[in-house]
Amino acid sequence: MSRFFIAFLVALAAITLLTSTFLFSSTVDTEGDAIGYVDAMQVVAGERPPPEFANGAREIFTIHRLLTTSLGIEAVRLMGSLLDSVTVGWFVWDTILFFFISILFYHLIRRLFGSDKTAFLGGLFFAGNYAMVTAGLGQFMDIGGWFFYIASLYFLVVYTETRSERDLLLSALAIAVGGLFKENALVASVPLTAVLLYQNFPSVTRFLKQIVPLAIICAVPVAIHHIYIYLEYGYVYTYWFSLNQELYHYSSRLLEYVKSLGSLLNILGPFALLGVGVWLREWKAQPRLRSVLLCSIAISAIPALMWPGITQRVLFMVVPGAVLFACLFFQKYEKYWYVFTPFLALYILASFTMDSFILDYVNLPF
Repeated sequence: MSRFFIAFLVALAAITLLTSTFLFSSTVDTEGDAIGYVDAMQVVAGERPPPEFANGAREIFTIHRLLTTSLGIEAVRLMGSLLDSVTVGWFVWDTILFFFISILFYHLIRRLFGSDKTAFLGGLFFAGNYAMVTAGLGQFMDIGGWFFYIASLYFLVVYTETRSERDLLLSALAIAVGGLFKENALVASVPLTAVLLYQNFPSVTRFLKQIVPLAIICAVPVAIHHIYIYLEYGYVYTYWFSLNQELYHYSSRLLEYVKSLGSLLNILGPFALLGVGVWLREWKAQPRLRSVLLCSIAISAIPALMWPGITQRVLFMVVPGAVLFACLFFQKYEKYWYVFTPFLALYILASFTMDSFILDYVNLPF
């Protein structure tokens, strides 16, 4: 175990401690998304929902949670029962996922770039992101989808080294399970498809022979669950998309993207752009398969950019790709890794102070 990985684990513990100090509340946020998840937990447990549930917006929100986060709801409900508090159980569950996703991402970077120093920097730019500490550890279900998205990428990277069908199967299974925790896990199918296309090119037959069974594994569990929710409640996912189109209106979507992505990426953004510069300048020297992975991971964030509501939590899918491109720059100058640590510290500090100071000005109407 390298000293950089040990330092990384210590930093994760410190981030979790800061999160519990700054963000943890002993009660569920009754004005946010959390109440819909709690209602869904009550439905799953066979309890009677609150009176305002029936035939109203709260019912729609709850059914949508049952559709898109069924396993996440069940995990939090069981953890809450075990600890005799939904709020405490929720925070413990999110904390467990936070550690595992961060460690997985560290090792993903370590495998892609072959450097503990790069993995240390990239891993903490990922774990210390604003959306990770506020939404990942803040009474939402997103971190469940994020975890399985990263897990799928990790096993895909392992597969590119081992060429083992087992690792490819694990990557697909992560997508299948993750899609029942949160739908954002499903976009991991983009890098999976891109890697197999690259490896099998120009043979369409070989590509289809590999991708079809994996596509079935990824799609069938989610499809069965969606059919069940439709038969039980007459509800489909497209209704949620159309509802959000009606709810969210911006005077300028471009300006909203600039504000949201600027506050989400802040210090990471320039490093990501510098990494893109390294990639473009050294295109011929870059491992082709790694370039396919990096580009396909970046492309997999496009659905998040197309969502009607523009929030940092939804746009978090941009972060993994941004971090990986930044790692190209970190690796090139890893001899001076310590120079990046003050920027990293400011980045993490910004994550914990964003709501209190910065976003009061960023979110002013224009």
